Amino acid sequence: MSKKFVNKLEETVDDALFGLVGSNKDVQFCKTSKRVIHRSQVNTENVSLIAGGGSGHEPYAAGYVGKGLLTAAVAGNIFASPPSRNVQTALEVTKGKAGAILFVINYTGDRLNFGLAAERFNASGGNSRVVTISDDVAIDNPNNRVGRRGLAGAVLTIKIAGAMSEEGRSLDEIYDMSQKVVNSMGTLGVSLYPGSLPGKDRETDMSKDQIEIGLGIHGEPGKFRASYESAHKIISGLMGTLKAKMEMKESDEFVVLVNNLGSVSQLEMGIVNGEVLRWFEMEKMKVARFYSGTYMTSLDGHGISVTVLRADKSMIKYLDAPANAPGWIPSLSHRNKAQQPHADKNAPIEVESTGTSIHPDLARECLNGVVKSMMDSEDQLNTLDAQSGDGDCGSTFASAARAIQKADKLDYEHPETLLKQLSVIFEQTVGGTSGALYALMFSAAAPELHEKIESNTILEALKKANHAVQKYGGARVGDRTMVDALDAMVEDLGKGLADNGGLDVFERAIQASENAAKETAHQKASVGRASYTSSESQTKPDAGAAAISIWFRAFWTAFKEEMGKNI
Repeated sequence: MSKKFVNKLEETVDDALFGLVGSNKDVQFCKTSKRVIHRSQVNTENVSLIAGGGSGHEPYAAGYVGKGLLTAAVAGNIFASPPSRNVQTALEVTKGKAGAILFVINYTGDRLNFGLAAERFNASGGNSRVVTISDDVAIDNPNNRVGRRGLAGAVLTIKIAGAMSEEGRSLDEIYDMSQKVVNSMGTLGVSLYPGSLPGKDRETDMSKDQIEIGLGIHGEPGKFRASYESAHKIISGLMGTLKAKMEMKESDEFVVLVNNLGSVSQLEMGIVNGEVLRWFEMEKMKVARFYSGTYMTSLDGHGISVTVLRADKSMIKYLDAPANAPGWIPSLSHRNKAQQPHADKNAPIEVESTGTSIHPDLARECLNGVVKSMMDSEDQLNTLDAQSGDGDCGSTFASAARAIQKADKLDYEHPETLLKQLSVIFEQTVGGTSGALYALMFSAAAPELHEKIESNTILEALKKANHAVQKYGGARVGDRTMVDALDAMVEDLGKGLADNGGLDVFERAIQASENAAKETAHQKASVGRASYTSSESQTKPDAGAAAISIWFRAFWTAFKEEMGKNI
């Protein structure tokens, strides 16, 4: 069962409406229906605007009740049209001389119930019209008498109508403009996975490498399924379909609305926004207004829809008019020609060559061995990190490995310089805590390799790295971090060299590091991100400790192979 912040399942909609009204003094419940909310101050001299439908699409429609938008909204159960009597109640409570318009997103239940309410209201002396919003371009079957579904284009329609009502425009004028808007726009959605109903599991037979194209807002399948690809390819395909359906041409001007269907992160929305704007720039079409946000959802559906409106000056005027409602997000101050800086990540790392020299092949092969281990252990480290972190440790080091592979003019002849270059790579490319720690380690260790390369200078370099990490990172031995594995390496290597153990001391020191990494499974984190998690989640070795012991092992293996010795 999907986990939601709900109380009793049957009271989900009522509780949500209570929260909306309780946090917004400008709206109130209708005294005779808890599923109808309206403005606290209804101006009966202006045309009343009413919308609604099944719940689960918040902020639509109740979130748009407010000045410059709706007069009232009617909420049904989740994904279920409200009964006509509730719609008629909304008409009666907002009744005025100027008449009313009901906005219906084109689904059968809504058309029937809103239509019946309008007929009864008009028969009793009222004056209402129904605007059916049908902007889904995925529905193009000429034999489909129902027509296109209503999607997020409803929000733009309501915004324009709301501004006209505030201006005192007549019922006929608002109705005619609304019809013009509906006929001038199209919407297309794409989803990675559908929303889940409270109390139920997410129901889908879609495989992980597929996406839904042309879906509605009730969890129903899309027009077709396609392969999951990059955001650029997904958005390019979606916009290409919109272009064909809407007959969009170069030099045309559009209002664009990018809608979050429920659970798309802000990080992803930023990428989607950029791809949509980039597409318009490439197609040489102008974006007059750009909207982005959560306007009409499908519960927690992980998808987006894009609405394009071929708007005239009057539509732009009304879209720009002031409005105040909880769900309304004004247009963004976009750029029609945004430019992204093109930093050259492969530019030479400018570090002056210093220190003693060695045969470059030795350093190159040792580093290549570590880089390969970084790539190979990505999944393993991610799995460990997911136990008590954010699950990206392996990906972080794999990213570092790719940056090292792409780096130009690494100085393999001078180990001191090479460590300084690696410090810059980790600092600039990896970033975050891991990037800073490794940059610090390499930077602190580098000077110890200035005059000569031998066992004792390597030990001193490791000591300096260990000291720097503990000094600035705050971790100590026993804190369940990379320090446990690093310190074990330093301590065991120091003892071995003091006893004149030969090169075998490196093997024993690495084994000590590996054992220390394994022992972190029995320790409680007191620093780092893992320290914020419960002890129950800290039952596997620390990913950072495991990582550094893997790099030591990879370096040592590559060193032995290159030297051609059976140590």
